[in-house]
Amino acid sequence: MSFNDSSPAASVSSGSQATYKVLSSKWDGLNPRLIAVFYPVKRSSSGQGWEQSFAKRTVSSADNFVVDDGFEVHTPITDGSQEMSFNWNSPFEGAGAESKIPTLSSMLQTGTLTADLQALLGNNVANNDVGKALRDVTGRTGITKLNSTQVFSGMPPIKFSFTAHFRALTDPQSEVRDPLTQLEQWAVPSYLADQGVIAGALQNGLKQSPLETIYPSVAPQLLAMKYGDQTILPIVIESMSKPITVPRSRDGAVLNVAVQLTVATLNAIDRRDIASYYNT
Repeated sequence: MSFNDSSPAASVSSGSQATYKVLSSKWDGLNPRLIAVFYPVKRSSSGQGWEQSFAKRTVSSADNFVVDDGFEVHTPITDGSQEMSFNWNSPFEGAGAESKIPTLSSMLQTGTLTADLQALLGNNVANNDVGKALRDVTGRTGITKLNSTQVFSGMPPIKFSFTAHFRALTDPQSEVRDPLTQLEQWAVPSYLADQGVIAGALQNGLKQSPLETIYPSVAPQLLAMKYGDQTILPIVIESMSKPITVPRSRDGAVLNVAVQLTVATLNAIDRRDIASYYNT
């Protein structure tokens, strides 16, 4: 994969057969490692990993709708952050006396039970064995290292939030609209059937396979993101926000726009995944 050509809509050869088209604004002079690269991915033929997809795919036989994966979107990003959250909880918290007799335990720890007994039974309670025991328990708690131990109970996928930039120096169509439209097309479902399963089966049953009849729509595209020294894959676009009141040409074409994106890994990851992100 080439990082040296930052010109918009550049055709780049990858290998002897596969080709793809780069959609980007002009960013001459900018370090290529500061430009994020997004491209479609698919499971490898072995089923053990992921690889870049260049193919044209028919996602609806009934409508003869074909999707072309032979594109990359290159864009510099700013305000980027990575969010990793981990679910730890304390399942043994209820093992102490505080959870069984919370009010009494609190009064014993703070010493307020002694004052209540003195008011109820008289001051002589402070001089007997009961009073001494109550004074000795003041300040003590049932919390231990065991019942405060946390247990790992899972984690959500990693999230990345950043701002992607597009600008037009010579051609708003190829430098702004094309890469932005491609990102939006990747974010939404690849295809949504117009009809329900039964109606679709009656109308298109002979035009498509049984699986396509039962599951007529296609989920959004899985992607990879390459930035700096990392390649994160597969990822999904979780949210995309762009302003619409931006500088435009006399024809209404967008000249400059900053888009807020949130992407996430497809699933939770482990140590092997972290290492592979830097080795890809």
